[in-house]
Amino acid sequence: MEQIKPSELRTHLKTILNRVNDDHEPVTVVHGKGRSVVMLDAEDYHSLMETFYLTRNPVNAERLCKGMRQHQSGQYREIDVTPYLD
Repeated sequence: MEQIKPSELRTHLKTILNRVNDDHEPVTVVHGKGRSVVMLDAEDYHSLMETFYLTRNPVNAERLCKGMRQHQSGQYREIDVTPYLD
């Protein structure tokens, strides 16, 4: 993860914001003694929060892991989800 200083952020704000959005790579802004802030794309943030929400319940986390294991081993079938969409 790239680390920058606040002065670099001020000088290149638009470029850095575009890079974070386009490349989906977080940027750490380091300021002060051991203090920092991480900038990341809003969609990436929401995805992380959704993953956290879904996996914080141990029962749901195990269900998701089981589904991933089944998919990786080829135990899945494709279905048309169009009828279920709003």
